Amino acid sequence: MVRWGMQIPDPSSVLDRIVLGQPYRRTAAALAAFAALVLPSSCVLCGRWDTSLCPPCSAAFRRATARPFRAEAGAESLPDVVLPDVAPGPARGPHDPDPTYGPLPVVAAGRYGRAVSGVLLAFKNHGHVDLAGPVEAALAGALHEAVEHLCRARPGPGGVRPVLLVPVPGRASSRRRRGYDPLLLLLSRLDRRGGLPAGAMLAAGVRHRSAVSRVGRVLVRGGLVRDGLAALSGPRGGQKGLGRRRRRANVLHSMRGRRDARAVLADRDCIIVDDVLTTGATIGEVHRVLRGCGARVLGAVVIAATSSPGGHDVHDPTQTPSVDVQEVPEWRRVNYGGG
Repeated sequence: MVRWGMQIPDPSSVLDRIVLGQPYRRTAAALAAFAALVLPSSCVLCGRWDTSLCPPCSAAFRRATARPFRAEAGAESLPDVVLPDVAPGPARGPHDPDPTYGPLPVVAAGRYGRAVSGVLLAFKNHGHVDLAGPVEAALAGALHEAVEHLCRARPGPGGVRPVLLVPVPGRASSRRRRGYDPLLLLLSRLDRRGGLPAGAMLAAGVRHRSAVSRVGRVLVRGGLVRDGLAALSGPRGGQKGLGRRRRRANVLHSMRGRRDARAVLADRDCIIVDDVLTTGATIGEVHRVLRGCGARVLGAVVIAATSSPGGHDVHDPTQTPSVDVQEVPEWRRVNYGGG
């Protein structure tokens, strides 16, 4: 916007300069020291006073998230995709798995152990936005790893087009309860500070359906009555502790593309971004929406990967094929019994 020959600065850039400037940082440090005297805090991991994350626990969190790894092997509800760079082997029996097909690739910053889970839960659910720094750094490492190993440069009409990072949308009720969206907070901080991988940009292309719209969608597509009831109830209290079948029912047709999603996402490479991977049901739902909008989903990135409800720990696959994935034909999909 230009007025009288003078360019009006972007308000967000002005705010960034203020917040990141030295006077503000000195003032914030003084206020934090005063608050520590009046309202002392304690480390979210060990309970040490006067800090939300003490130096030893901060170091433990950094070590736990310093080496991103492939985590899809432990997530049983991820969509099956074609791995095109894996050469087909000899003819196999009807019940033998085909090595050219596999779950959607997922890169995790760390495992959902004590150090990682304690920091994530405090940041997400207990208002510890002061922990955004270390969590943001962990997410950035996984994003860079994923873009480097999962993406291929594709020339578009204007040259090579950036890969789109699509965050899993948070629920409006969760945002109201917390006062912020943890995942969007991390990604927006990375975006403002230039911390996103080169050749990547954010694209919020997915949103949650209303409960009524979701029930109608399930029933129109031939879903069972119990699936419609699950859609109406929604994932109250989150999905922690639920099994694979219940998680899939909870997110069944729970999301849709935004109004302009097809125009933004069609024929574009996308990577889904979420906080925690368990069974992969939520990532699978976002994958369904993106594919319906014409996007190519290369994989997903999470901050932490946990063991599956069956108790099997995630592990790094021995091979890491470069991934230009396609949706598996209907006849090749594995039926996990989740609808």
